[in-house]
Amino acid sequence: MNYSTQKWWGAAVLALLCFAPCAFANSNLTMTGAGNNVMAGVYVGPYTATVNGVANTPVICDDFADDSVIGHSWNFTANNFSTLGSALWGNQTNNYEAAAWLTLQMLSLNGNSSNATQVGYLSFAIWSLFDQNALNHLNSTQLAGVESWLIKVPGNLTPGQFANFVLLTPQGCTNGPGSCPGQEFFEVMPEGGSAAMYLLLAGLSCFAAMLLKRRQAPAVRSSIG
Repeated sequence: MNYSTQKWWGAAVLALLCFAPCAFANSNLTMTGAGNNVMAGVYVGPYTATVNGVANTPVICDDFADDSVIGHSWNFTANNFSTLGSALWGNQTNNYEAAAWLTLQMLSLNGNSSNATQVGYLSFAIWSLFDQNALNHLNSTQLAGVESWLIKVPGNLTPGQFANFVLLTPQGCTNGPGSCPGQEFFEVMPEGGSAAMYLLLAGLSCFAAMLLKRRQAPAVRSSIG
């Protein structure tokens, strides 16, 4: 293999590593608000966060096992429906699809104070998909409300319907759910946005940063004596 071929393969491997969901990118989330919706003594969201420097980003929590504190920051890995193996709950595709559908219903209701109860039901419905312990906090009326949403989830959902969803999976979950520095959230890209494009841009940013670092490194020259 000649030198130019080696360089090409080296660049290809570097690019693939860099385009892996935020493998090197400095992805950071700071929790900034829990909203005004409360059910069973729990803030049910939608929450707001500063995500990679973008303030007031709406995020929806799918993780009842962990806690988030306003003002607290942590690093995350961005995932979409093609990389669920790296998400907090693993390859639970059906549950993530159902959670994404319920998220859309919540976002469509939020903003109207009369819908606060339904938003609470939706949030607990999302949590219960991954952690049944969430339901232990509810009374019988609230449990019925949660069930009323769960039975509405279509049975023919596909990952392609949620191409604009990004999962913000916290890093540092040493023992899985319940051991994370913060919660896992859904972020919904603006209309026409794509989670795949989000991941690609993260990879491109990483690649550019590495190239810049290489250009700034001092040249190594052999001594002439």
